[in-house]
Amino acid sequence: MINQPIQVLKILYLALSPKWESTRDDLLGQYLSDSDPFVVGNDSADPAIFDEFVKCFKKYGSYDDYGYDFIIKYLNDLDPYYGDIKKYFLQIEKQDFIKLAEQCSQLTDREIIKLNHWEKFYPELFKWFSNIKLNIV
Repeated sequence: MINQPIQVLKILYLALSPKWESTRDDLLGQYLSDSDPFVVGNDSADPAIFDEFVKCFKKYGSYDDYGYDFIIKYLNDLDPYYGDIKKYFLQIEKQDFIKLAEQCSQLTDREIIKLNHWEKFYPELFKWFSNIKLNIV
């Protein structure tokens, strides 16, 4: 279950990342780089992206279907600087997005980073995660 806009942004990021891997579209890559919610964990790499995302979420947001319909509205209003990001999102079937969201919403950021083999992209964050000692009773 998700209940925060940052979780919707993370799922959007995870859904769009494979599209960039397959297309290497410069503008999609720039958006993913600027919006990367895993850099700090509670914001985006460029805080202005997250501010706009939250502003749009307050206007249109819903956690129904993990924010799928909201994301389409958000991408409609996205700064044209990034080109047509919505066309990549619409290539993702709604049920596939929901399945991804259900899987990812069960994981921590650390698990997502490790699962996607992103340790090399987030070395400091992964190092920090690796040094945490968990006291599980």
